[in-house]
Amino acid sequence: MSEQASDVIAQELALRFRVLARALDRFDRLEGEREFVGWLAQLAGDQRTLEALSTTLTLQAVQAAAEEGNYRLLRLLGTEEAVSLARLCDASGLDRASLYLRLGRLAHAGLVILELDGESVRSTPLGRTLSHWLGTVITETRERIAEWLELVGSTTS
Repeated sequence: MSEQASDVIAQELALRFRVLARALDRFDRLEGEREFVGWLAQLAGDQRTLEALSTTLTLQAVQAAAEEGNYRLLRLLGTEEAVSLARLCDASGLDRASLYLRLGRLAHAGLVILELDGESVRSTPLGRTLSHWLGTVITETRERIAEWLELVGSTTS
């Protein structure tokens, strides 16, 4: 993974954690939860839990992006522009229910944002970066396979 892609992915995952932490903190204050008071401070000092959390966030995003159908959706959503769900159904060949299920997984991993009021979806910087990185790896793999096939072909001729 290039340094730039790695930096962007790490930064976006850290931002995703911040959003999650703020939501949990707000929930705790609204619900009067006292069991979790100080959990962020505790997390900062617990390297094992911090490593597990970082691993979970990263793998969840990569797994969601790497599913073949999800990867294709991310490629269709390759810009910051919102795409209507109807247009995405047409472009992807998915029925509405299947599309919603896939988009739900991508949204849960922080790769897309569903804009239900506008019946549209847009990719996040994390989704675009992972999609681009996967595309680069796929292209480089194809090129290396082609090079190897040329070598094999030239030695068997």
